[in-house]
Amino acid sequence: MVNDMKSGIGFLIPAAGVVGFFTSLLMGDFLVSIIVAVAGILIWFLYMAVMESHIPEQMGNMIMLFGIMLAIGIFMGYGVTQNMWGGIEFQTEGSIFSLVILFFAVLTGLSFRNQSSRLATPGGGLSDSDREMVLNAIKESDKPALGAEPHVIVVKQEAASDEDEEDETDELDDPYAMMNNPYFAYPPDYYYDDEDEDEDDEDWDDEDDEDE
Repeated sequence: MVNDMKSGIGFLIPAAGVVGFFTSLLMGDFLVSIIVAVAGILIWFLYMAVMESHIPEQMGNMIMLFGIMLAIGIFMGYGVTQNMWGGIEFQTEGSIFSLVILFFAVLTGLSFRNQSSRLATPGGGLSDSDREMVLNAIKESDKPALGAEPHVIVVKQEAASDEDEEDETDELDDPYAMMNNPYFAYPPDYYYDDEDEDEDDEDWDDEDDEDE
């Protein structure tokens, strides 16, 4: 609950940054819009670090939003100029720099979105239905009186499928994949008969006779 309040208050910082960016952009102060975009996201990061609030799920979207704002400010300030006849000319350096900023902002935002989605659905935790069932049971149950037996809530997790275990056993039985090898027309046991063992025993017997 406290972390949610901290995160909610922290969202006022990027909201103020968005308002300040578009205000300075409409007034024609492109340099101020760039400074506001950078300062807004940095102050928000510092606020979360100081207040020790958890990273919100909208972190990736906010990074992409401020990256787009920064790219627009750089493009309007350094990628577009007005010539002496009132026309518009595009500057190569400013346009390329704004595209690079936009690329890295979108890349970073997407990586944060994927990371937050993984953290939101852990593999070993309770599912949403199990969590709701436990919370409802806790709310409905009264506090145990003196001498009363405590209530125990048991949540049964679904057992993992045995397909992985079967695959592992198959790999252990056939470590060299000889059963699927096209060069072996028969099972591996066919090539190792008892005749080879008999021949080896005969060779040993002949050597023993020669030594005697």
